[in-house]
Amino acid sequence: MAKKKSVLIPLLIIFIMIAGLSFLTYWRFKDFQKSFEEVNLPEFKMPEISSDFWFGGEQEPKEFTTPDNKLKIKYRSYWVEMGEESLKSYFSGITETEKAKTLLFAMRFNVKNPVLAFLVVQELNLERNLEKAVQAMAESVKKKGGEMKIFNLNIEGGQADVEAEYQSKDQGVFYSKERLILTEGGFYAVSVFSQKGSWGQIEAEAEEIFGSVELF
Repeated sequence: MAKKKSVLIPLLIIFIMIAGLSFLTYWRFKDFQKSFEEVNLPEFKMPEISSDFWFGGEQEPKEFTTPDNKLKIKYRSYWVEMGEESLKSYFSGITETEKAKTLLFAMRFNVKNPVLAFLVVQELNLERNLEKAVQAMAESVKKKGGEMKIFNLNIEGGQADVEAEYQSKDQGVFYSKERLILTEGGFYAVSVFSQKGSWGQIEAEAEEIFGSVELF
């Protein structure tokens, strides 16, 4: 009988300890659950993305006009506008960010035609000399450890059309077509970028965008 008691007492102690730990764990979980429910998680506002973004449906084109109403462009509806900070994340080593104010940054992606491309409109704070401005852009990229190879430069009137290849250790290789535009009191750059190997698939649409440029 004494032997049975000596066995039962430790078992009883173990059972009580398990029950106590279970009870404690339960109440700690309830307390954590209550605290979690009271936490206000930040809300992220995602851009409204229509099916056109993915599949390239045809809708009325979007329009963008500079704040001084001197320049306007049109682009297809599946381009999605993004913030300036996104530009710095994607193209910190490519585009001019220190001497430029980004007015429009949009991204295009089409599942049927999987080409990732970017549209950028900037107000430039550079000398109002088109050739020197292009040189300044190339020097800015070089200072960031990248390279801007200019394949074509055509300056006529108050505009400069530039075709270039950008190499960056962070962003890889991008091809671009850009137009620098002098207006009365303003200096702007309209640029379309895509990965080098995909430029042929976006080139016609880039030409469409540049063809829509209006000056007032």
